[in-house]
Amino acid sequence: MKYFKLFIAIFFICVGINYSQVNKQQFQVDFNEIQGELTSKDLYKKDFGRYHGYEIELYEGEAINFVVYTKNFQPSIAFVNPNGEIYQQSSRNDKGYANIVTIVPKSGNWVLYVIGDQSSRGGYTLQSAIAEPNSLSLDKDADFCITLNFLLAHSNAYFFLLENSLSGKQLVKMNGAVDSFLDEENGSYNAIFYDGNEKDKAEIEFKNVWTKIKSCVDTKWQENISDWQKVGDYKEKKMIFTEQVENKARIIIITIQDNENTKQKNKNRFNVFIEIKRER
Repeated sequence: MKYFKLFIAIFFICVGINYSQVNKQQFQVDFNEIQGELTSKDLYKKDFGRYHGYEIELYEGEAINFVVYTKNFQPSIAFVNPNGEIYQQSSRNDKGYANIVTIVPKSGNWVLYVIGDQSSRGGYTLQSAIAEPNSLSLDKDADFCITLNFLLAHSNAYFFLLENSLSGKQLVKMNGAVDSFLDEENGSYNAIFYDGNEKDKAEIEFKNVWTKIKSCVDTKWQENISDWQKVGDYKEKKMIFTEQVENKARIIIITIQDNENTKQKNKNRFNVFIEIKRER
């Protein structure tokens, strides 16, 4: 568990962060979201700005992705090392957000500053994704279950650290998949396992993927299957695995799609694909 400390004047506000909903596992990727607000009472420094500072203990080799969003002012963020030196700072833009993605070079208590100008007032959202060094890439010989665990770990942080890869490697493709991609709109990972015109092959692949996933997840996941249903101009059948937690569950959806009546051109009749995501 990581802890953020918010520095405002001489006060210390400790915010306990339960990043992950699971115990320590093979891979660890943590996520946190904080709602903050800059007011006229917050500190202001010339040539720096009006700011909030969040202290967090980090370890050498960890990957971080910090993003701040607001519609109330143009933010920037500064990442300050344990010696009090600015290690990295975002540049201001007119898009209402700021972002830093990097590898932590030194263990210790770091401070992340959310910064506005002298007139900045209003709420903001600060999101952070933090991955342990062993959670940035996979071994070439990783099997299906190890790959799934890796992706589920990154789903904790809506794939922020795969979307902005620091490993220099291409996006992980699940064993047996023909293609994979991230959907930035809903923060999900998607892998295509079959794209063709043979129903038997599609049905077999759907069952194979279902069986493999079932062998990887534990009893904390609930399994549900739907019958064929019409969705727009195509039909689909789904197998859904849902993590049994109090909130923001992780979800694995296996879909077989029949596009016989679709109006889209150059589309094969059958698709089998996986979507991995986390509730928001």
